[in-house]
Amino acid sequence: MNGGTETALALVEMAPPKRILIEKIEGLNISADAKAVLCDITAIAIDVGGRLIQVGRRIIAFILDLVRSYPNTTFGLVAALVVSALIASVPIMGAVLAPLLTPLLVAFGVAKGALVDLAHTPLARRVRELEDQFANLAPRG
Repeated sequence: MNGGTETALALVEMAPPKRILIEKIEGLNISADAKAVLCDITAIAIDVGGRLIQVGRRIIAFILDLVRSYPNTTFGLVAALVVSALIASVPIMGAVLAPLLTPLLVAFGVAKGALVDLAHTPLARRVRELEDQFANLAPRG
């Protein structure tokens, strides 16, 4: 295997232990069926060049990290997909409108959520604090 492959494998293998992921999954406010599916995904592994790679653990760790880091973006995506499913369930018109509206709704939901997430990041707060500090130094009058 070349160096790029070794690096990629090392990154995939950096997934947290299955025990920790299952504890995080059990703490989620979702149905028992959804928890069971997520726990099953953590067990997925593939054989790459004679090495067993735990890709399921890495995927679940990535998803949990995204949800934690970008909760509003995640909510926007889920809301858009739910609305799209509702539109698709409308007889006759749903079959016509869903393929047109789903990409627009997903783009809007993700964009709106991302804007809220970016506006409320610790970096944005720190920049505002710095601006306030410099504003206090400005001459009055």
